[in-house]
Amino acid sequence: MITTPEFKKQIAKPFGAQMRKYGYKGTGLEYRRDIGNFLTSIYIEPSQWGGKCTVGFAIHPKAITKNYNGQLNLEKLKIYDFEFKMSLIESSQELWWNYSEDEFTNLATLNDIIVSIERKCFPVFEQFLEKPTILDTFKLSEMADFHENWTKKTGVSIAMTDSQFAWAMILYFENKNPAKAKQFAKWLISLFDSNDYGWYSEDILRVLTKN
Repeated sequence: MITTPEFKKQIAKPFGAQMRKYGYKGTGLEYRRDIGNFLTSIYIEPSQWGGKCTVGFAIHPKAITKNYNGQLNLEKLKIYDFEFKMSLIESSQELWWNYSEDEFTNLATLNDIIVSIERKCFPVFEQFLEKPTILDTFKLSEMADFHENWTKKTGVSIAMTDSQFAWAMILYFENKNPAKAKQFAKWLISLFDSNDYGWYSEDILRVLTKN
């Protein structure tokens, strides 16, 4: 079976050429683009077991400048640090493409991947580009079915928990809408049985004690 490095070597250059046509910058199988209030990223992710790959895409609000590891450098933000990571389909399952021993077949697979990116990733990015306040429309009442409501709004699934999303909303709203930030902080507190809120604690307490 063809190895992941061999597969990557066959598709990386044409993949990069296609992404650059859409204004993306990057190398290898990872590309990103600044769309104003948000950073976006598209990447082909090989399976850790080899033999196949999937596609992921992500959005990061510039208002979020930290995570549990500390401050983020938005100019050099790593894929794994993007806050909202999504898959191409509505369910939490991922869509996979198998490697082939034949380079022509692998290039055809890449073409299929690019078509999927155009159909699923770009429309989501367009929503955030055309409606830079799209996150402001997410209501606290929608947190009860967070994943379902995210999919209703975007058409794709998101790889994060409801508590992670609530924390992200605390930071997102902290300066632009402190009252709403406090609402999300109180909702996040309601998930805990004690006063220990883990790595969320600092941000929760800071927001709730602001005048």
